[in-house]
Amino acid sequence: MLSTRVSRIYCRVLLGLTLLAGAGVARAQARREPVDSLRTLLALPQTDYDRVLLLCQISDQLWTQRTDSAAVYATKALALARRAHYRHGEGEALNRLGAALRESNLARALEVFQQSLRIAEATHDRALEAQNLRSIGIIYVYLRDRPTGLAYYFRALRIGQQLHDERRVGLELSNIGLAYDLFGQLDSARIFQERAYALAHRLHTPTNYILYGLGNVARKQGEFAKARAFYRASIAESKVVHHLRSSNFSYVGLATLYQQLGQPDSSIYYARLGCQAGQTNGFLRGVLNASTLLTHDFKARGQADSALKYQSLMLVMKDTLFGQEKVMRLQSLNYREQQREQQAAARQATLKARYRTYALVAGLVGLLALVLLLGRHSRQQQRAKEALEQSLADLKTAQDQLVQREKMAFLGELTAGIAHELQNPLNFMKNFAEVSTDLVDDMGGARPGAGLEHEILAGLKQNLKSISQHGQRANAIIKGMLEHSRAGTGQRIPTQLNRLVEDSLRLAYQGLQAKDKSFTAQLTTALDPDLPLVPVVPQDLGRVLINLFTNAFYAVQQRQRQHPDPAYRPAVGVRTSAGPAGVEIRISDNGTGITDKVRAKIFQPFFTTKPVGEGTGLGLSMSHEIITQGHGGALTVESARGEGAEFIISLPV
Repeated sequence: MLSTRVSRIYCRVLLGLTLLAGAGVARAQARREPVDSLRTLLALPQTDYDRVLLLCQISDQLWTQRTDSAAVYATKALALARRAHYRHGEGEALNRLGAALRESNLARALEVFQQSLRIAEATHDRALEAQNLRSIGIIYVYLRDRPTGLAYYFRALRIGQQLHDERRVGLELSNIGLAYDLFGQLDSARIFQERAYALAHRLHTPTNYILYGLGNVARKQGEFAKARAFYRASIAESKVVHHLRSSNFSYVGLATLYQQLGQPDSSIYYARLGCQAGQTNGFLRGVLNASTLLTHDFKARGQADSALKYQSLMLVMKDTLFGQEKVMRLQSLNYREQQREQQAAARQATLKARYRTYALVAGLVGLLALVLLLGRHSRQQQRAKEALEQSLADLKTAQDQLVQREKMAFLGELTAGIAHELQNPLNFMKNFAEVSTDLVDDMGGARPGAGLEHEILAGLKQNLKSISQHGQRANAIIKGMLEHSRAGTGQRIPTQLNRLVEDSLRLAYQGLQAKDKSFTAQLTTALDPDLPLVPVVPQDLGRVLINLFTNAFYAVQQRQRQHPDPAYRPAVGVRTSAGPAGVEIRISDNGTGITDKVRAKIFQPFFTTKPVGEGTGLGLSMSHEIITQGHGGALTVESARGEGAEFIISLPV
């Protein structure tokens, strides 16, 4: 059955080679474009959090091409994440830095991966945890520590399956297959690589590493034609995605195949290509594998100078990767990590023992409390009677409040129904007034001249205009009543208040400028970047913010018109802050201000200081109801006549 499955994969590979051959150059160019696009995005204004993630993405792209460049961007991301106190970004940057260091300094890479893993565990970032488990597993597989390496791989696989992340599962399956191949368990290696290939083929994700793994298994099992096809397919796909690291793997695999077949020229050719790919990428282990093959091939051919050249390169790579000092440091890291795990287990055992002690003490305290309760039984009866009487009084109060709420709810529904029913006749009245005005204009045009008839028509036209204007005001009041009756009906969701505040300020300002293009004002924002997500109804809170901003713009506009002063500049500001009791939004202006008399009635329905036709008196009343009843918060105002006003929204978290 396994042989049949491999044959099907083999046929797909042969077909894929034909397709990849024609598309290689264009798609290799497309592979380089994401790096340029990411660098372009990096040059634009970004938040520190977004900039950290962009630097990590650039490091990911460069890792397949040049690990030194990848390390530079990972280091920048790490420094920025630490300055911004961005824990998730710090974990991501550490993981990228470890990947770049893994080929030149295993001990330092392991230390960095362990730091990133601890951050992932502390922040409950399961995806980053799986990524670090895989990265640490790779190091232990490098060191031929089979149990530890596979244990880390399978932990990463389980997390990928729990997250239902099929792309991640495919990567873990392929890594496990490569580990089994390295440890000589070829049947297990083939099973895991075939599972990885089937998943990647269904998801249309790259298969260059998987094809290399299948080529290794086929070569070691003596299926040389299939091995050659798998290696070449991996090389072709690696060229398409510009992946020098997997190119090195497949070139070295193909060189090993030709060495087994007794074809030294082909072996030397592909080993040199592998060595070049590894050196360009900074993949020192790949350079070591290629130089080892070349040393053997040139010795077999009697070319001592070339053999010496690549033997020297091989020794340099071995010393860089596995020098005595680095091995000792790596062993020290392993020892420290084991100590840390033992200390964590000891702390857990101590904590359990402490909990048992606490439970015993709690039991004794409970027993003592029971004795005291029995001794105070008579006094408790008296207190219970008093408490019962108080509960009865509270119940009556609650019943009265419930009845009052039901009455208010019924009144709201009745108001909404009446307002809705009034809309149709009111619209008819407005429309007929406008039509009658047009008829009067036509009659006046048909009968020019002065006299009593002309005066009557003019008076009639003026009356019709008054009817239309008052009808429009009545229509605005009805719309306000409908909005008032619908307030607080939405579902609360965790919301970024800073973004909602900025959007509302922009909409209110643009709305006023659409009516008066000459109006400008200075907008000031002081938004707390550490503001937590707050459960609110975004539509309702947005209406409140737009209403308060609109009132602020109206106040500064009125001051500018009523008291012309060349030195006066309208200004509206907003500030957000978080405190122990919740979140505050403060909206201020330097407008006309509010007197104490007006402030006492400002949140009453239908109360307004605006001229007829400019306000309904329902905006602040509706805003107050949304904040207090819909969100359990508070809406207050601080002001003095002629000194501007400040509205304060307080919301619980």
